[in-house]
Amino acid sequence: MRQLAAIDALRNPVFRRLWFVTMIGGLNVGATITTLGWVVVEQSGSPLLVSLVVVTFQAPQLIAGPVGGVLADRYSRPRLIRLGISGRLVLSLVMASSLFFLPHELAPLFVINLIRALTSGATIPSRRAFMADIVPPRLLTNALALDEFALTMVFIVGPVISGSLLLLVEPGVIFVGLACISVIGIALVPNSPESTGATGSPAASRPGRTGFNGVSSFFGELFEGFGYIRRSRLLLAITATAFAAEMLAFNYLTLVPVFAKDVFGGGAGLLGALNGTMPIGELLGASLMAAFAARVMRPGRLMVFSIIGTFAVGIPLGASGWLPASLVLLAMVGGLAQIYFVMQSTLLLREAPVEARARVLGTQQVSWGAGALGGLMSGALASATNPHLGIVIPACIGLVIVGIIIVVSPELRSGGRATVVDEQ
Repeated sequence: MRQLAAIDALRNPVFRRLWFVTMIGGLNVGATITTLGWVVVEQSGSPLLVSLVVVTFQAPQLIAGPVGGVLADRYSRPRLIRLGISGRLVLSLVMASSLFFLPHELAPLFVINLIRALTSGATIPSRRAFMADIVPPRLLTNALALDEFALTMVFIVGPVISGSLLLLVEPGVIFVGLACISVIGIALVPNSPESTGATGSPAASRPGRTGFNGVSSFFGELFEGFGYIRRSRLLLAITATAFAAEMLAFNYLTLVPVFAKDVFGGGAGLLGALNGTMPIGELLGASLMAAFAARVMRPGRLMVFSIIGTFAVGIPLGASGWLPASLVLLAMVGGLAQIYFVMQSTLLLREAPVEARARVLGTQQVSWGAGALGGLMSGALASATNPHLGIVIPACIGLVIVGIIIVVSPELRSGGRATVVDEQ
């Protein structure tokens, strides 16, 4: 009987444990954003303050990604992953304490959310580069798609569960539960390939990981990661589209609490449903990528198609005041965005040298931080006009910018074949 190609990477026992760790992390993020979003909208009713929930999660990626990339190219990636989960555990308890003892104070919640994003964001390059260590190259796209499948699966469940729990328990109780789940995540983190015998390159074989050689060396390695992107036309084009996408394509998520309460007249249950709808589309997109990854011959073209589609669908999504249409469009955005992200990550890992994978992935996270600016822009537009224009205007701008990037980037139009710029 022919084995199912969509789960090829899960046959690797080390990747399988990492896959469950990914689900626990995604559950933590989805439940946090949903719970904090509802607390803020109930306390303030301000679209701008609601947008700060996502902004304080995204903004730290400007720092966390590049720094985490350098650390992941120097030290044990599994150990860094465990440290990140431990940080989330402690900060979940701190968040719960703030909600219990300072129930009407929003400022501490934003500060704690920002610190949580820093600690967890710094471990993302470790987790994603670790995948490239433990699976063979032919399964890399499949592993990335399965990783996204795990995240989106819990993004569906997490917001719905947390939205439902908000009807029954205090928000602080949810964060106590997240701390308990983090304990399981720490226990599940697999060891390095060299100690487990898993497929992939041993961590010790990566150059540049012999220890800390001073601040100047650290920053030298940090900027070296940006240098790899500068020297590749393909990486430059991918990075440019990433900034446009993160800043302008996904701002609906920032304003979901506003749409749930003010546009559709719903409560916490509808908030959870809206937050869980985009992941349904992402789940379908990740499933398609996992099943057909080996058949994608031109990942650059598929990446371009998916990001153009994301912006195009975002325009009617933002304009919609009819809940059924909004749910369908939100799912479509999720599916297209997932295809885009898997293709983007595949191209980055293929193009980056083995010894610098985590640093290149870390610089990709800088674009996630740009999403914070987009979230603030949409929040300000929604406050000045209405929630619909807070989504439609950025989507239109993003469609134009991505069109320009595609026109001036033959590497993407030719299907993702890299052209390296000679250093002069």
